[in-house]
Amino acid sequence: MAEATQEARGRLAPYVWLVLAVAGLAVVSDRFGDEIVGRLAGLEDAPAAPVLAAIALFGFCSFASFYASWKTPLPSFVVAIALGMAGHALFAPIVANTTLVASLVTVSAAAILFGGGLEMPLKSFLRLFVKIALLAVPGVLITGFALSWVVGHVAALFGIALAPIVIVLLGAILASTDPAAIIPLLEHVRFKRRAAKDIVVAESALNDVVGTLLTSAFLKLPLAGIALVAAYRSLASPPALQFLANQGGYGLLFGVAGYGLLLLLSRMKRRFAPYGADQVYFLATPILAFAGAALFGGSGFLAAFVAGLLYETREHMARIERFFSQIVDGVAKPLIFVLVGALADPHALVAYAPVGILAAMVFMAVLRPVMVFLMLGPYLALRARGLTLQELLFISFVRETGAIPAVLLVTAVARVAAPVDGLVEIGMWVILMTLIVAPPFTPYLARKLGLTAGPVPSPAEALAGKA
Repeated sequence: MAEATQEARGRLAPYVWLVLAVAGLAVVSDRFGDEIVGRLAGLEDAPAAPVLAAIALFGFCSFASFYASWKTPLPSFVVAIALGMAGHALFAPIVANTTLVASLVTVSAAAILFGGGLEMPLKSFLRLFVKIALLAVPGVLITGFALSWVVGHVAALFGIALAPIVIVLLGAILASTDPAAIIPLLEHVRFKRRAAKDIVVAESALNDVVGTLLTSAFLKLPLAGIALVAAYRSLASPPALQFLANQGGYGLLFGVAGYGLLLLLSRMKRRFAPYGADQVYFLATPILAFAGAALFGGSGFLAAFVAGLLYETREHMARIERFFSQIVDGVAKPLIFVLVGALADPHALVAYAPVGILAAMVFMAVLRPVMVFLMLGPYLALRARGLTLQELLFISFVRETGAIPAVLLVTAVARVAAPVDGLVEIGMWVILMTLIVAPPFTPYLARKLGLTAGPVPSPAEALAGKA
């Protein structure tokens, strides 16, 4: 009896710490946040004190998000969003500075997409390119359009009027899956055939880039009163095609240039001892590729991804790459999600909850499966390079949305002058639902479909922290 009680306490402990971390920050922010920020702003000798304090708080939130979600199936991103919402008043000095927000988001996004390229072996990417491209290009367009349509109709169902710009942008922003959420889930799951696992990982790496291109194209349009069909039809107009061509061409060019910089560093490190400057060089490469592409009207996101994709991991570079991964996991990703949480108005979040939750459920249960079977259904008829029905069902279930959609939410808020009521709130609900509902079931579904070659925890075991 005592052992059972002890085990039950052990299962509950991570969730207790999670609630305590969020509730504690919420109490401090709600009761004392404005006073704390006001006093810091009044320090004549330290005018940057409010921003520095907010950055320090972000560091603690990053730490707390990892340890509060430890031994739970919840991604740390979910906790980071909750902490951002809880510390809403304390993060105000950063959120109010649009230039600072844009800079932090851009640097983080470049690093995240570069890391996504690093995690995807080029040979596997090329081997699966047709399947990946189907999901990432027409698949993202179909998903984006369908999700926008669903959001518009669900909002009307609840009597909520959304601006056309919000409806159009939500679909484009949320259409992609996220490798940062998928890779850890499947890292220890052994598949009988690697096709399904490789497809969802590679797709998530590429469709993040396609999602950014689609969102960037829409942000160039006068969306204030444009209808959904007209917005997508405008993508075929000569100005839009020229814009996308420039984005893709210069993005690829500077991605290759970024790869050249990495290759130079790799060759140097065969002869020279390690120095701290090596990590700085490695970290600066995707940012430089991003800036170079953007300077000529190209996609900096694509450039960062291509630089990472082309680069092949070397043993003598392992220490530098490990440092980079720690920066991405410990700084870039939690920063994005804390900012998304801080941008949301808690009262508006409650008001838009019915729209966001229902749209997310339709997104996961209907839109994703329909898109996957439309794009990859013909592969059921093939044998050697085909896919089984069970593999298609598994790919259909993988719908985690994460870092880059969160980046695009923040970017859209910073760039759009018109009111975008509901954009962050509905977007956050969709991100939260995909990160909360899917993770405990994704490995378990792979086992039930007969795709795995080893033991996989059930959702109940995952919730109890048993791997």
